[in-house]
Amino acid sequence: MHPKIAGGILGQRDIHKKEAKTNKIGWIDLVVCNLYPFEAVAKNPKASLEEKIENIDVGGPTMIRSAAKNNKWVSVVVDPKDYKNIQRSIGGGGVGEKDRLRLAGKAFDHCASYDRAISTELEEAALHLRYGENPHQKAFVLKEKHRSFGLPQAKQIQGKEMSYNNFLDGEAALLCLHEFKEPSCVIVKHGSPCGLGSGKTPEAAFLNALKVDPLSAFGGVVAMNKRCDLSTAKELNKIFFEIIIAPSFDSGALSLFSKKKNLRVLSLGKYKPKKSFGKEIAGGWVIQETDLSKISASKLKTVTKKAPTKAQLSALALAWKTVKHTKSNAVVVAYNKKIISISGGQTSRVDAVKYALTKTKVPTGAVLASDAFFPFRDSVDLMAKYKIKSIIQPGGSIKDKEVIMACDKYGISMVFTGTRVFKH
Repeated sequence: MHPKIAGGILGQRDIHKKEAKTNKIGWIDLVVCNLYPFEAVAKNPKASLEEKIENIDVGGPTMIRSAAKNNKWVSVVVDPKDYKNIQRSIGGGGVGEKDRLRLAGKAFDHCASYDRAISTELEEAALHLRYGENPHQKAFVLKEKHRSFGLPQAKQIQGKEMSYNNFLDGEAALLCLHEFKEPSCVIVKHGSPCGLGSGKTPEAAFLNALKVDPLSAFGGVVAMNKRCDLSTAKELNKIFFEIIIAPSFDSGALSLFSKKKNLRVLSLGKYKPKKSFGKEIAGGWVIQETDLSKISASKLKTVTKKAPTKAQLSALALAWKTVKHTKSNAVVVAYNKKIISISGGQTSRVDAVKYALTKTKVPTGAVLASDAFFPFRDSVDLMAKYKIKSIIQPGGSIKDKEVIMACDKYGISMVFTGTRVFKH
């Protein structure tokens, strides 16, 4: 509230005349204020948490409380039903002291009810978590009560309380899994996939995901897009996982999981990513659109003399879907419709490539995806040593010509997507 507005409302007419004149503040004798419709918005099942919070009035209650406090001089009106009486009072010489006191009491009650509605809505939406990113940090998640397509709305069938990291890893897993329609499984550690696989059955999908990096999979979060049956549960139960998420579970699978009391088992029948997300920083928020971009073969630009084969294009598409959800700098190797290696979180592009090619045995003829362009040809020189035959990347480097020449030298095909997919 502007100081001149605040002073005009709160000023004591008998003792603040000099200050008001010096600061050119005019007295305000009547305050009429309608607050943002928080309660009406909160009752709308389609309203998001962000929309509800946006409808929390800040300046209005400040102005109302200021006027109500200074009711000796100021009349405050918060109910349209009082408008006619106030008009009559003003026409008859002014609002009396008794009416001003009554209106002030009504105003305070109105603000209290408004605050109570907000606190009730947020408390019901807040779920206290086991702990934050680390055990010494407190954390909670705000749940959108009227929505049923996200991890906060999932049914926890068994296991310990969820932690801050559990929610972030679970969300990362679900967002990645959203790319696939066929039976698929993703294993996430520290917000980045360490395993991803598809197959004819959920069991085959999980085993393909596990093969990518069985060492990193330990203690991870597993998400599947199909019902978890007993045979899949038997394979899952051989390894320690923090969380298993699936649309539903066979009774035999749940019976098997129940022997591990700390294992969190969550069912979520429907998942739909948010259109935007943000992070709070000191002094504000940074908010961006969720990356829901998709590529198709028709949109890819072949920039080398050699074009990728149909089989290579299929592998490149799989690698691209995966690298898109891997922490940058990210590189993914795929072969024959399977992910072979995932390298993420590296601070240089060539190191990301090197780790992807050396952490496991890469079959001759594999393809590679990079979440951003190659700043130098050194990455291609390295790929050639490991018999990579096709590359997918955004393009856009000032060194693109050198990178393309290196590919042509080694007989490697390369396509540009024109879209960078950094993930931080």
